[in-house]
Amino acid sequence: MEKDTEVKVPTVVPRDDPAAAGTTGKKPFPWDKFQKNMGYTDEELAEFKADPHRRKAAEALAEANRRTVRATVVASHGCAAGYKVGDTIEVSGAGLIKGGSRPQNCIYAVAPMTLHAVMAHDRIADGRDPNGMWWNAFSCQDAGFCAGGWGQVSFKVEVV
Repeated sequence: MEKDTEVKVPTVVPRDDPAAAGTTGKKPFPWDKFQKNMGYTDEELAEFKADPHRRKAAEALAEANRRTVRATVVASHGCAAGYKVGDTIEVSGAGLIKGGSRPQNCIYAVAPMTLHAVMAHDRIADGRDPNGMWWNAFSCQDAGFCAGGWGQVSFKVEVV
């Protein structure tokens, strides 16, 4: 039988605390710019900052936006958008569409990629390697010719 032990919870110093900025080497998060961009009231911002999950994700935005989630076509048959093996779609780790190797991207290919952007952002916010996600492949939302659709494109995902 295990013995009861006291669990010590570390003290968390908010990153926007000026005293913390000098000790972590990181710039404080620009909450004023974030608030303006989001259109939040002071009350909404306070509620947002009080939620550790939302706060952590927001504070990881800069790093997530520096990273690119790239989906590379590994198979394609009957794609109306013209995707070929080797074509890419790119979004930031925070989910902003960057482009890729084609001038236009098909919404049916981009839509499933949102899950990978969310996973990358979550892993970056947690300080983990975003390429460690288990589900690193997907297909576009067309069911494929054999299932009554037009075609289907399969992608492999990496974060660069």
